Amino acid sequence: MRGNRRQVFWYQVDFGGGERDVVSLLEPDWVSRHGLRPDAVVAVLSAGATLEDVDPDDVKENGPFLRLLSRVIFENADQHEMLRREAEVQGDGYVYLLDGRTPDPGGRVPPQDIIGTVAVSAGALVAGSYPHNPRHRLFTTDGWFLLAPAIENALQSRLRD
Repeated sequence: MRGNRRQVFWYQVDFGGGERDVVSLLEPDWVSRHGLRPDAVVAVLSAGATLEDVDPDDVKENGPFLRLLSRVIFENADQHEMLRREAEVQGDGYVYLLDGRTPDPGGRVPPQDIIGTVAVSAGALVAGSYPHNPRHRLFTTDGWFLLAPAIENALQSRLRD
């Protein structure tokens, strides 16, 4: 696996059926003070997997987190500077929101690195037009998902609400 800039934190959580290893974006100090809500759990790891040698097959994405992420992107896609510039060039149609970990954003982008699309009309992003790509993966052999700063900041803020 190639390393990327996303820092994730590992926790053991008992969901009622025994302890499971989970991954979150929230730091241990924050979690020890406030707890770990279900929608702050990015994924559940397979038994025996560690963050150092995790494989994509070891990562089960957490539905509540995916819904939170989609909501944050839906509400903040217009803050993504690159998307706005692409919309101006595109004129009409759609622009793709790409995962920042993708190895070649100017070339062929694998489906698991396309977060979603946003409609464009008259060179502007259409508010509320973002649908999530169900083929996007939070973790691949290229690492954990990476978001543009404006969306990352909104996600981090929402996780701490």
